[in-house]
Amino acid sequence: MHILAIDTATAATSVAVVDSGGSVRCESQVIDARRHAEAIAPLIRDVLAEARVDASAIDLVACGVGPGPFTGLRVGIATGVAIAEGRGIPVVGACSLDVIARRAVRDYPGSATVLTRARRAELCWAAYDEHAQRLAGPLIRSENDLDIHGTAVGDAGPVDVVMYPQALDLADLVAERLAGGETLPGSVELPEEGARESGAATADILHDRVRRGLLLLPARPLYLRRPDAVVPASMGGGA
Repeated sequence: MHILAIDTATAATSVAVVDSGGSVRCESQVIDARRHAEAIAPLIRDVLAEARVDASAIDLVACGVGPGPFTGLRVGIATGVAIAEGRGIPVVGACSLDVIARRAVRDYPGSATVLTRARRAELCWAAYDEHAQRLAGPLIRSENDLDIHGTAVGDAGPVDVVMYPQALDLADLVAERLAGGETLPGSVELPEEGARESGAATADILHDRVRRGLLLLPARPLYLRRPDAVVPASMGGGA
């Protein structure tokens, strides 16, 4: 099975192609928080070429679903969903903090705390044990309200090591969970994009799966805040 993995939840745009047998492992990454949209298509093209894998051979698309800043996060997810829908293949999401944690505990044995940029002087936070199993989070925390367990990694706040989610780790996480019997979340009923209350309802569904320890998520952005904007009552937003 060939997996195309994409993550744009941080300043990094990361793309990888792997096969479940391990014979194909190609990855490319650009770190620039303002160039996700410009970088993603060339990265996909170049990684497929390096791997000598035709786009028609991709069996599954995996997307990092954040948490992360709105614009960059949606670039990767929208691209992954479009590729999957165009080819009629499954698409699955995974928490980008979980992806970082895999590399953190491998490179720096022991527990880890992952911190990424959430804007508004806040951070996305999650804590992990030495096996990259999530102990708490993901949550939004202020820099003055952080519990640090083990090595702090990520791209914001008081980190010991700067680290971004890498698409190879995302692909490995998805492949391992599928091999272990976790099913794709294709049966999860999600509200239509743009429907009233769809953002809040989708967030509740994603958060429920995260709380239950399920690592494979629908390919929708994992936001940790409720939307700031609300529909005015005069436009049908209700009382």
